Amino acid sequence: MQILIIYIKKFFLSKRLEWLKFDSIFMYLGIIISVAALVTTFIIFEGYETTIKNVILGVNSHVYIFRPGITDLSERDYNRLSEFLLEQPEVNVFNGVLMGQAIASRGERAKGAIYKSVDWKNPVQASIYHDAVVEGTFELIEENDVVIGIYLARLIGANIGDEIQIMSTSATTSGISGMSYNTKQMKIVGLFNSGMYEYDSRYVFLNVDTAREFDTNNSLYTMIEVQLHVDYINLAREISSDWEREWLFEYQITSWIHFNGNFFSMLALQKWVLTIVISFLIVVASFNVITTTFASIQEKRKEIGLLKTIGLSGNRITLIFLSQINLISSVCIFLGILTGIAFGYLLSYQTLISLRGEVYFLDRIYIYVDFLKMVMIYFIAFVIINLSSIIPLKQISKLREIEILRYRK
Repeated sequence: MQILIIYIKKFFLSKRLEWLKFDSIFMYLGIIISVAALVTTFIIFEGYETTIKNVILGVNSHVYIFRPGITDLSERDYNRLSEFLLEQPEVNVFNGVLMGQAIASRGERAKGAIYKSVDWKNPVQASIYHDAVVEGTFELIEENDVVIGIYLARLIGANIGDEIQIMSTSATTSGISGMSYNTKQMKIVGLFNSGMYEYDSRYVFLNVDTAREFDTNNSLYTMIEVQLHVDYINLAREISSDWEREWLFEYQITSWIHFNGNFFSMLALQKWVLTIVISFLIVVASFNVITTTFASIQEKRKEIGLLKTIGLSGNRITLIFLSQINLISSVCIFLGILTGIAFGYLLSYQTLISLRGEVYFLDRIYIYVDFLKMVMIYFIAFVIINLSSIIPLKQISKLREIEILRYRK
């Protein structure tokens, strides 16, 4: 152990500054850059997945209950389901909502939208509303008051205080002149920002009474939205299936996983495939470790020979070199993780590079740093680098001290 400490001190503190040689610096940078690239990629994918999931679970409820076909929920349906949901321990809160397709327009600019009723006086909702209204007010006091998505407002050139036209395409009436759509003039009192372009460019929130004017079926609600307790969110698919069987399939009951499961599966697959691909950068960096270690062994042939003559075995000398590589690789991997996290934060705060919301659903880069995942990356990089160093270190056992000391060089 004493020889190991002396040798490591010599490597870092000697006047020759062995650790600052060009090939050594090249090895350090290779490890740091490869680990940083892996970490940055991973935390960006984690941030994207986490943000998308939080937004989806915020704007949408966890379970949806509605009638199969085109028939909406009647008052009798709502009362029966309310009694049932109040008895379920998994349920946190539920609300009845009216929803439908619409077109929002101002002047010559129009955009397809989804209108949704909201009980704005009730602070407890199955999906976010109050906290997502970032401009104006969430209060829909007047009958023609409306809150719309922030990107929808930009697309139709509207702002708070402007009047827009909402035309329901879900409910139509027929007459002598043909089909006609229910249309109302509405006043924007607030802008909604969930953080996800898909919702912020389509959603229109109305009073329940106003939403009913768009409905020609005289139904009470289109569906019931249910928010589960946190511990049951990932079990939403199983819970909805159990409820559906309990009601003998009288109602169609689906979960957020049903609508978004394929998307998150694809996202997870992309994340891990890309992570594995970028992990090969660490394998490439390990080649520098092999060549640098091999060159170091050749350069220290005389020292190795002297150590063998005083009784140190090849395995003990190998342990000295391996300890040195372990120390260096540990520091480089740690610096690589810090660099990757720092670069990820830089990307998340910068404004030069932005995402197209209509393609990527989010309009900016988000990151999420999971401590356990960083430990996993550290361990993987450490194993790859140290396994690669074993290849040149095997040469130490093959060196013969007599042959080494016979020559000056």
